[in-house]
Amino acid sequence: MRPDIRFTDRPLEDLWCQAVTVLVFQSPSMKMDVLSSLNEKMTGTMANILEDGRWTGDRGEDFLFAGEDMIKSEKLLCHGLGPRSEFSISLLEEEVRNVGSTLDKMGVSEFGIHVPVTEGLEAEYGSHLELTAKGLLDTYYKNHKDEPDFNLKIIFSVGIKFMDILDPVVERLRSYLDQIPDFSIIIDKNRTQTQETAQEGRL
Repeated sequence: MRPDIRFTDRPLEDLWCQAVTVLVFQSPSMKMDVLSSLNEKMTGTMANILEDGRWTGDRGEDFLFAGEDMIKSEKLLCHGLGPRSEFSISLLEEEVRNVGSTLDKMGVSEFGIHVPVTEGLEAEYGSHLELTAKGLLDTYYKNHKDEPDFNLKIIFSVGIKFMDILDPVVERLRSYLDQIPDFSIIIDKNRTQTQETAQEGRL
């Protein structure tokens, strides 16, 4: 297995891949940045499904949308984390493994993912990203460790204000993957650099 891990400030709807996945707490608000932009691209479909009660974000609950050329990826998978008040590291670990298993069963090996920032735990966001990456890697490695030509590409869509916390996360992931001979980890600050350039131009 050849893992390719990327952290980018680009939104999920702009990622070219087989699928994008968003982890969502129960009864989410479409005013959240990541959901708002996805819902707009999906012409309100996500909001309609929430209003109809067909998907609520209960723990372990999945809803799969076809991209239908409204977003860059072929599929959009929403996965529920349950009530925000019940969030824990063990819960995140378990649900990340479930998401990885679901994607693998769908034949998806190239996907984007967004991990929500938990209110009051903003300082722990880097560790949440790291845990998610390790959980997904472990799930795929278990199923594909004997397949040297299996390419796994995971793109983490991260809010611009959290891009500066990624260096230690990447270093720990490099150590974690040290026993795998062929892997890559990249931080893509596409939008961050564009904003910095624009700010310099105004000085």
